[in-house]
Amino acid sequence: MSVKKNNRLIRALIGAWMVSLSVSCGPSQVKPVDIYPEDNCSNCRMAVSDKAFSSEIITEEGEVFKFDDLSCLAAYRKSNPSLKIGTIFVTDYETMEWLPYAKSIVVRTGLATPMGSGNVAVADSQRASSLVERFPPTENATRAEDECCPEHDK
Repeated sequence: MSVKKNNRLIRALIGAWMVSLSVSCGPSQVKPVDIYPEDNCSNCRMAVSDKAFSSEIITEEGEVFKFDDLSCLAAYRKSNPSLKIGTIFVTDYETMEWLPYAKSIVVRTGLATPMGSGNVAVADSQRASSLVERFPPTENATRAEDECCPEHDK
């Protein structure tokens, strides 16, 4: 093998190694944190007892704030405007899976949520419409801070 071919081979191997190194050392994706029976809502301090309505904020520093109702998430954000939010996760009411808040649809329903807001999150608008149709909002549902989480920013 000639020196030129050897140099090309060495450069290609070094390049491949550098790419694999940069990919493996890149920023890790932020993942939701599990809810445990002993967890309390960061806003109202009640137990986070029903995962179907839970949500959480993970700050840029990695601190986690858990909530038992989407109205508590909204109230906490409103009372802590300087909070450096990294991401927000909500539980899809029907699948019980975490989903990024930015990809969720939040609707007010007649479902009995922990704080009475009736707000639930789902992953798509068809399921959201179906929930509102099956469980129309009641007069008793509280206004969750004039709507839960008005902007889908994180």
